Amino acid sequence: MTPALARAEWRRFVRQALNLWVLAVFALLLGTSAVWSGLAAREYRAAALMQQADWEHTRLKAQAAAAQPRNGTQAMMAAFLFARADAPPAQLPALGGLALGTGTFQLLSPDARVTVESRHTDARKAERLSNPLLEDFGLPDFATVVALLLPLAILGLTCGLVQEEREQGQWRLVVAQRARPGRVFAWALGLRAVAIWCVAAAASSVAFALDPGASGIAWLAWLITLAAFCAVWTALAGGFCLLPLSSGSATLGLLACWLLSTFVVPAALAAWVDRDSSMPSRLSAIALVRHAQQEAEVHMDEHLADWYAAHPDAAPAGRSSHAWPVSFLPRYLQQDLEIRPLMEDFDRARARRFVALERWAWSSPSLALVMVADRLAGIDAPRYLRHVQRVNDYEDAWRDFFVPRIMSYRGLTADDFDHLPRFVAPQGDLGAAVIRQALALGLLALVLTAGVVAARASLQRP
Repeated sequence: MTPALARAEWRRFVRQALNLWVLAVFALLLGTSAVWSGLAAREYRAAALMQQADWEHTRLKAQAAAAQPRNGTQAMMAAFLFARADAPPAQLPALGGLALGTGTFQLLSPDARVTVESRHTDARKAERLSNPLLEDFGLPDFATVVALLLPLAILGLTCGLVQEEREQGQWRLVVAQRARPGRVFAWALGLRAVAIWCVAAAASSVAFALDPGASGIAWLAWLITLAAFCAVWTALAGGFCLLPLSSGSATLGLLACWLLSTFVVPAALAAWVDRDSSMPSRLSAIALVRHAQQEAEVHMDEHLADWYAAHPDAAPAGRSSHAWPVSFLPRYLQQDLEIRPLMEDFDRARARRFVALERWAWSSPSLALVMVADRLAGIDAPRYLRHVQRVNDYEDAWRDFFVPRIMSYRGLTADDFDHLPRFVAPQGDLGAAVIRQALALGLLALVLTAGVVAARASLQRP
């Protein structure tokens, strides 16, 4: 009986033109977004490799120049110019799910350049000029497209699934012909859920396949989370189908749930989290940065004398005065002692907010799905905070290597370029957080399904 029922529901599903149109439009939109995201991920990884290759070329060129004879001032200036602008990019490596969130990677710029000056207050930009208003209208990430469109696709396939047949007088025949009409409804609902998930899974597979750095673990974790997300909305749609409402009212109710869970609930959660983990004041941070810069500039001579007093071995013989850049380096070191913690406070606050939102993300399935995508892509706020801390440690090592050689006017030898400090990127952490979100969505789907099963008595009413 079950195979016959499945075949009958499948024939009924494919014979309805509206179902095929919904699936076709959903597949077209998701497929377009998947191709764009997969190619963007490939381009991002290629650009990261190109940055490393360009830096290696720069290092070899500077190493060859260091082998040439030069006086103390020339050696100092060459070392300063290299340490100032030619450090290798401290890149946050993308994880296997980069195709899910390439836009976030580009927004946060996870390829910091350390320097012996101050990377936090240098206003010079090496990037191309662009219009920020136009950049705001770029294509959303693939995970965002899925979170927005998948519930609408389920709505389009399930709206009025029972109500229309009741209004047309056909549901009496279904109830009369089946001892358990609830099975008919379950098969109809499950068939639509599987169809939607298959389209989303196929599009996701395309995005992952186009990314040369994608991993099978990230792909599998995403498909499992996607299945739980699809189950939540299918169960919710099934509940609305059983309500004693007209087909129009049920559709409007399900659409209202989509609007609330996708837009209203995340905004409310963010406002609630902001009370306990609010972001630092940008205006206060700007004022403190300016104060630190001014104080370091006023006491520049004192910082210079203090540095040489703390490093007597680096004091050059026969020099009673110093000009730029030697006279400026202690000033930058001092002001960064105050500015760096201010900048890191913003990343700490973002990490706290992200973790706090994860605890309640199940109340907004779309938010939970997007946060899982951030984890799989490797650009979640806690990992980015660890990246910033590693960058700060790397910058300290970079300065410890270069500043004594600049302040002593020794410069760098050709052998020194083979022992430059290297950046150690933080490792990815996919496991616990992604599993918790998938389990939370799965549990929510079970609760909603239990509610649908409890309401199945309404199917007995003609």
